[in-house]
Amino acid sequence: MEIELKYLIDDEKVADEIFADDYIESIRDTKEECVDMDAIYYDTADRSLTGQEMAFRIRREGTSHVATLKWDGTSDNGMHKRQEINVPVSDEKLIEQPEITIFDQSDMSDVLAAVCGSRKLLPLIEVSFVRRVIRLDTGKSISELSVDRGEIIAGGKKSPVLELEIELFSGNEKEIVDIGNKLSEKYHLKPENKSKFERGYELLP
Repeated sequence: MEIELKYLIDDEKVADEIFADDYIESIRDTKEECVDMDAIYYDTADRSLTGQEMAFRIRREGTSHVATLKWDGTSDNGMHKRQEINVPVSDEKLIEQPEITIFDQSDMSDVLAAVCGSRKLLPLIEVSFVRRVIRLDTGKSISELSVDRGEIIAGGKKSPVLELEIELFSGNEKEIVDIGNKLSEKYHLKPENKSKFERGYELLP
């Protein structure tokens, strides 16, 4: 399960301040990295995946590609929880034209076959951004703090992205709530309950 907090940021200067924050520095476990990411979300022509509240994407992360399936998602006050499967993809044909067979070795294989059948997957939403990221270690939990800046493209429209995420890797979710509370109070961050996919879907006709 993916568990993460998501906040909107008004100005990238705030992101700079957060990455230099004394508290964040005290629990930072890695150097800051910047990774170029481009994601394309796919669905059938009749949007059968979206109809089952599932999201399927292929994302370029630097020089590698990862297929991700998300489902059973909830969000409340910026806290997002959802089931997730990630599969590395190196086959150029599958990167250019994904198929649900990518997840044949997962528990969701039969579900995807029932939902999509043999219908072709078509590009629906594109998200392009740069991710600034560091890993945090509080002694009780491991998490990742990132800031994404870029844009969502769908239906001939664009929407800017500037958001902070804190994703829990291990430990209790209360740990990232505490981190989020400290940062949101100090930097006046606004919780974001919509995923990038949901924001993109709102742009579609």
